[in-house]
Amino acid sequence: MKRIWMKLALAFMAVGASGILMSALFSIKEMEIHFSMYVNEVREQQHRDLVAAARESYSIDNGWGKSADVQLDAVSRVLGLEVLLYDREQHLIKRYDNHPSFRQADAVEKLPVTLDGHVVGYLGVHRYEESPMRGVEAHFRQAHASAMLWTMLVLLGLVVLVSVSVARTMTRPLVRISRAALDAARGKLSVRVPPVRGNDELADLVDSFNHLIASLERQEELRKRLTSDIAHELRTPLNTLLAQTEGMIDGVWEASPEHLEATRAEVLRLIRLVSDLDQAIRAESGVLEMESRPLDLSDVAETTADSMSAAFAKKGVALEKRLRTRAMIAGDRQRLGQVFANLLSNALKHTPPGGRVSIEVHKTGDDVHAVVKDSGSGISAEDLPHVFERFYRGDRSRNRERGGAGLGLTIVKGIVEAHRGEIRIDSEPGAGTTVTIRFPALPHADRGGDGQDSESNGNGRA
Repeated sequence: MKRIWMKLALAFMAVGASGILMSALFSIKEMEIHFSMYVNEVREQQHRDLVAAARESYSIDNGWGKSADVQLDAVSRVLGLEVLLYDREQHLIKRYDNHPSFRQADAVEKLPVTLDGHVVGYLGVHRYEESPMRGVEAHFRQAHASAMLWTMLVLLGLVVLVSVSVARTMTRPLVRISRAALDAARGKLSVRVPPVRGNDELADLVDSFNHLIASLERQEELRKRLTSDIAHELRTPLNTLLAQTEGMIDGVWEASPEHLEATRAEVLRLIRLVSDLDQAIRAESGVLEMESRPLDLSDVAETTADSMSAAFAKKGVALEKRLRTRAMIAGDRQRLGQVFANLLSNALKHTPPGGRVSIEVHKTGDDVHAVVKDSGSGISAEDLPHVFERFYRGDRSRNRERGGAGLGLTIVKGIVEAHRGEIRIDSEPGAGTTVTIRFPALPHADRGGDGQDSESNGNGRA
């Protein structure tokens, strides 16, 4: 990981250098082809001009005379050519050679000279390696090669700079994530990777990593708080039991039925706490043992509400039931009763005397909805996202006074999800709380129902 930017930069350089080299080779090849075509065209034009000059000289002198000598000698001198003049029978008349020290490069090329459609002679043309035209051609090729070389060097330099820059930019978030991961592995969960500008995969990776670390930090806080809460919840009944037992041993506390009943209540509280914790863990891991049978959710809700009506009446809280018959689902009656009991118990705890709690079950399309609503104190926006976490309590001291270890909603959520359902809580401080549960309805199970609402006030207010 520490050298990944170098590997990436080398890969970019290799691709860039290969592209530059191929482009240069292609450019040189194309230039050579077109330049050769240009040179040939120039030579052919020179031949045409040379033949035209010889024809003009021949017509002036009515033969190969002084005018031909002057013209051909000038051409030989200027263009660096050896010109040979032949008669119509191809007998050499004269050689025009102004560069005797030059080396011949081309074979003699005989060009016919015609006048009025008749051949009056031939011109032989020799080209030299040291001729001015060849020098110009060689200089052009050399200049082009030099320009291509410098261009390639400049482009290669740019490729190196861009490759290193892009590689470092692309791998910088990966390096930061690597370092942050090492810090997180050492227990430093407060570390975060700076966000990356843009909307690409690297930005998504950084965001995902930061969310992961934040989640780990949150889980670590929950783990510490879970340990503290378990210790606290176990310590209270154990200390009570210890004090009562020591009091009986010392004779300070009489082993009367009332005192033994108080000791038994603490033991039952401890057993209930351990059982709730076990259920919460099973619910979160999805291994709760449940039956799946057709049942009427309205009937389950009504049975649970009736069993708790006395508690509502004792506190002076109205319990309203709005239950639709034949709200059929497949589920475990005992576990679903546990869900309603938990929700109604929570609503009762947080609703003051004179308040109101309602429970409603109805079928909508392919879903069955259960709604428990109270007019209690509500839940703050800060606490609302965490209400399903184990041992979570917004106002810890107040909730301990009201009872419960903060495991009820964790169990409820696990049971609902085990029934392929969903649970949602909407609440505002001072405006009460609404818990909505959705279950998939049992197909073709509502035939025969009257579909009417059955509304009642369970015992009203005490």
